[in-house]
Amino acid sequence: MSQARSLGFWTAVLCGFAVLQATAVLVFGGTSKQWFQASIGDDLLWVRLAIGWGTCQLSLALLSAAVLRRTARLPRGTRGRARIVALGITTGIHVLMTTVSVGILLWAARESVGHVLGGTVASLLFGLTHLAYADLDLAWLPTLYETVTTAQGLSSALIVVLSMSCWFLVPIARRDRFWWVFDAALAVAFVLVTTLLPITPAEGDDSSLLRAVVRVSVTTIFGVRLTLRLVGPLLSLFERIGFRSMVAARHLRAKKTGFLAASSTLSILAVAVSSCMLISVLSVMGGFRADLEKKILGNHAHIVIDKAYEEIDDWEPLLNRTRGTEGVVGATPFLQVEVMVSSLSNRAGALLRGIDPATVSEVTDLAQNLTHGKLEYLQHPERILDSSIDTTQTGALDAMIEDAERAAAKGLPSETREESMPGLIVGQELARALRLVVGDRVTVVSPRGDLGPTGPIPKTRPFRIAGIFYSGMYEYDMKHAYIDLGVAQRFLRADGRISGVEVKVEEVEDAPALAAELASSIGLGGVRVRDWKMMNQQLFGALALEKLAMFITLGIAILIAGFSVFGTLTLLVQEKRREVGILKAMGTSARGVIRIFVIEGLLIGAAGGLMGLGLGFVLTFAAEHFGIRMNPEVYYIDKLPVHLDPTEFAVVGAATVLVCLAATLFPAYQASRVRPVDALRYD
Repeated sequence: MSQARSLGFWTAVLCGFAVLQATAVLVFGGTSKQWFQASIGDDLLWVRLAIGWGTCQLSLALLSAAVLRRTARLPRGTRGRARIVALGITTGIHVLMTTVSVGILLWAARESVGHVLGGTVASLLFGLTHLAYADLDLAWLPTLYETVTTAQGLSSALIVVLSMSCWFLVPIARRDRFWWVFDAALAVAFVLVTTLLPITPAEGDDSSLLRAVVRVSVTTIFGVRLTLRLVGPLLSLFERIGFRSMVAARHLRAKKTGFLAASSTLSILAVAVSSCMLISVLSVMGGFRADLEKKILGNHAHIVIDKAYEEIDDWEPLLNRTRGTEGVVGATPFLQVEVMVSSLSNRAGALLRGIDPATVSEVTDLAQNLTHGKLEYLQHPERILDSSIDTTQTGALDAMIEDAERAAAKGLPSETREESMPGLIVGQELARALRLVVGDRVTVVSPRGDLGPTGPIPKTRPFRIAGIFYSGMYEYDMKHAYIDLGVAQRFLRADGRISGVEVKVEEVEDAPALAAELASSIGLGGVRVRDWKMMNQQLFGALALEKLAMFITLGIAILIAGFSVFGTLTLLVQEKRREVGILKAMGTSARGVIRIFVIEGLLIGAAGGLMGLGLGFVLTFAAEHFGIRMNPEVYYIDKLPVHLDPTEFAVVGAATVLVCLAATLFPAYQASRVRPVDALRYD
């Protein structure tokens, strides 16, 4: 039998270089749009990209060839020879596919056709095949690119697996020295990034985002390495607790057969992945609930005082009494009715709300949500046309029209302008549907009109768009419109009446109790007082039910991981049958044996749960602070909302440990039934 040889220096370099190459391909693919946009009109940057990437590929190819040449001299049967050959061949194939895929992208970027289409990979390929070379048949090029990139991803995964496998060919002494140097360098890097780099990126700053990503990445790797370093000392400390804990810890630390070792590792990973999935999904759903709650509370009051089917007369004392209640920070009246809004191009239904511009900001975030116009235009509509016009938003033609309307309006007395054209604030989606900008004229049709010979006649009145708001909720932006309260009362023939009073409280969670207090102190017949939870109970109830359903559904994954723990402990009982027989021969009771294996299962569940919760925390933290971008045109949010709840982490961790603990009961019972005479018969 040939003598086993350790992993050579050049093979170790190939392992590290190949893993870095696979990582670089992923990073380049994820940031390709930024690179392509930066190369617009910059031929030097494009040349640097091509030369740098080509040099890396050539170096990796030469290194792979050198390793294959050295490995070919090893005699057959040498330990690790097949793995090194497979790594060299896979790396060479990966270099070829990467050269093809990146070469196609650099070629497409060089033609500069795809830049006008957004700079994405799809637009680059489209521009290359249909615009830059319209006279050539290049329809096969996108198919080639997709095929090569798919094979490239598979080869990258195989390279990582083979590199990890080749790592175990390094002598243990060298591996230990490497890890000590690596840990020292990692500790220094952790101190530097913690001191110098921010953990939360600045909004819209790519360099700040990169620094934050580097800090979180280094901190995560440092935490993983520190945890692995503490496993041995923690088990040694656990052994000192008692006899049963010592035996359980020794069982886990003892060298096992290959299949059992793999099964133990997979069971811990199964518990970690399932708990990570569960906590990540719950955090995302909690983020959606928190985002929805924030938008609802920003656009509606915490408490609404109104009547079910009629309006409120003599409402000033009610408003003053409400404002004087302890815990109330703001109150404003409103008048609400459904109307039809019509522009020159379209019409749509809307919920018209008459508001008091002086006090509405005390209760809602309407002023902060305005993207165009101002809230004060409701009280002073004559200032709408007097304001400057932003041609970048309205366009040159719209600006000319607005100039003409403003010039015509300036010839009218201010009283006539105010009476004939009051201001109207609409949502972004309603403005988009009706194709409106600030200063446009619309007609509002109200069902509260005069009674004619043929029946009721709807009342119409022209308004001028005084502002456009964006609330973040499609229903509000599409259906809500605001006018001045006095104008609304005259237009809707309310004669000084209002629909109700909106109230904002100091503590949001105290709204139900404060609503009950207001209901008892008002003392008006037919008046109802509703808090925000009562008005949206169906929506939040549906979210809570969905969250519970997801918890149960993904909890099944933890249950499946519990079966993996069950199988691992069953195999461990069979392998440690002789040791169990010795323990029972020495006087250990059946209950003591059960406790030993239950402790082992508890340690496996705790290790997997902590690993999963840690990974879940890193993922949710990164998603919360760095943001997973989403298409606002489709989802109406620009990034995935995430909310970290410590209670959910505790519940998921407890559920994971309990499932793993339950999975240990039957194997532990089997171990307790082992008879010493049967276990030691052939010894």
